[in-house]
Amino acid sequence: MNLRHPLAAVLGVAGIVVGAIAAMGAPATAAGDELVATTTFNCTSTFPAYSWNGEITLSAVRPASSTTVTVTASLSQMSGVSPVAMTDLDFTNSLALTLGGTAVTLTGSGKVNAAASAPFDMPDLQGTFTSSADDVAAVVTGYDFEVVLYSLAFHCTPTAGAALGTLTLAEGTPPVITPSVTPTTTASATATPSASASPTASSTATTGKAASGKVPFACTLSIGSEFDYDAKVSVSGYREDEGDPVSLVATMSDLPGIAPVPIIGDMDFTLDAKVGGSKTTLTSSGSINAQPNDDVPVTDLTGEVDESDDELPVSISAFSFDFPSGGVGATCTADAVSLGTMTVGSEPVDVDSPTADGSTSTSASGGDLPKTGGGDSMPVVALWALALTLLGAAGLLCVPRARRQH
Repeated sequence: MNLRHPLAAVLGVAGIVVGAIAAMGAPATAAGDELVATTTFNCTSTFPAYSWNGEITLSAVRPASSTTVTVTASLSQMSGVSPVAMTDLDFTNSLALTLGGTAVTLTGSGKVNAAASAPFDMPDLQGTFTSSADDVAAVVTGYDFEVVLYSLAFHCTPTAGAALGTLTLAEGTPPVITPSVTPTTTASATATPSASASPTASSTATTGKAASGKVPFACTLSIGSEFDYDAKVSVSGYREDEGDPVSLVATMSDLPGIAPVPIIGDMDFTLDAKVGGSKTTLTSSGSINAQPNDDVPVTDLTGEVDESDDELPVSISAFSFDFPSGGVGATCTADAVSLGTMTVGSEPVDVDSPTADGSTSTSASGGDLPKTGGGDSMPVVALWALALTLLGAAGLLCVPRARRQH
């Protein structure tokens, strides 16, 4: 699985504490023909590498008189690697094994739910291979997973406990796994929805409408320089079920490129907004890789508000970015600029993703965190202070495109 995004954000990214990397609870007891073992993995992406003690439960079933074996795996919770809350986010995973010397890949997909930096459940996985043996030696060779809307992918390599033991191939009807994961926090029996409960988004999906407009920010760098940022801002929102908070996504046009040298690093972003009657702050993080004087995209920002109306006015009052490792950032203010009214949908909506020249391109939002990779999909922000330091221009505090005098 190849990484397409550096949480982001979606998916601060480099400043994430990638979870308290701890074992995921006490080992389970194998039931029937199940094989249960724990493998220590080293997991990598653009985040710092981290360890995960993954408990793996395997079962294998084949119909009578058949050599086609269906293998099912469930895994203990993943460490808290997400810097923001995950609410019903699409998730895919794959577990690579050798079973009796045969390479087998199990795959799964579903939804994940977790608070920020909290461990989370993952979908069960399933796959098939051919064997007439009664049992096989099971060895894990790798595990990959991706939070799809965050475009965050991870590759986990076993560092200990790769040999899981002997897996018994039972005779019977292969199970069917459901491609979904329930939230970590389960409801009590009395909280089970009745037949009269409100319909879910899957049966009453509606499309929302973003609020958008131009916001003239007056910005001041932490080193004292001032500049203007005329940002085109679009804010969309959705809730899957009636009564849910509204999940928000904001896209912003490029920041002006005023760094005189190439910059590489990681940046945090915040956007202060008022949605309906609630003030909220949307946040994101991203890796930067900018050429000298290039305009640079801002990573999509996410947040939520607890509002019940479907038509919500949106206004913007402030924006900021911070480069923690470089010790520089900027604060930008505006006079509560109105973006108009946002219509809340029950599924992610298409919004215009603004660009520096005022043109737009369509991108899915409503939970999207920024995309990464190469070229124009890389979230970047100019690191002015570092650029000036590298040039030895300690006294050069008046950067290009100084703030206009109003």
